[in-house]
Amino acid sequence: MFEVVYFSRTGNTKKVAEAIAAELKVTAKDVKTAGILPRDAFIFIGTGCYGGTLPKEIVKFMEKNKFRGRIVALFTTSAFGSVAERGLMEKQITGKGAVITHNFKCYGHFLTTRKSHPTSEELQKAREFARMVAITLFPQRTEKPKAAAKR
Repeated sequence: MFEVVYFSRTGNTKKVAEAIAAELKVTAKDVKTAGILPRDAFIFIGTGCYGGTLPKEIVKFMEKNKFRGRIVALFTTSAFGSVAERGLMEKQITGKGAVITHNFKCYGHFLTTRKSHPTSEELQKAREFARMVAITLFPQRTEKPKAAAKR
């Protein structure tokens, strides 16, 4: 089971979360309404980069959920390519006992900077990221290629 949760002020991270969730055939959830996550879920957590600090919404979400022994993947968006917030998320969530297996980042837009981001190519990479994580962690659940039809 997969859970995709995110916080997004401008909509960039929401687009990436929805691309990841669509690939996994689940619904992306905003951390403000996500609640307590199932104990057996593999969790994708995402946020935008906001001046080198974590949004309080992400912090509250991480405080109310138990992460000891959980496997987590992180994803971030940033107009300026920053990953500072991801480092803060990594520190907080590993401090709660989680194991981070994968990371993904892409550009987002902010005001007049990188207005076209995330691009369709970046969203495709987010879907590929989700597929790669799913295959890596749960190879038995992946679809096997169908045999070519005989002519």
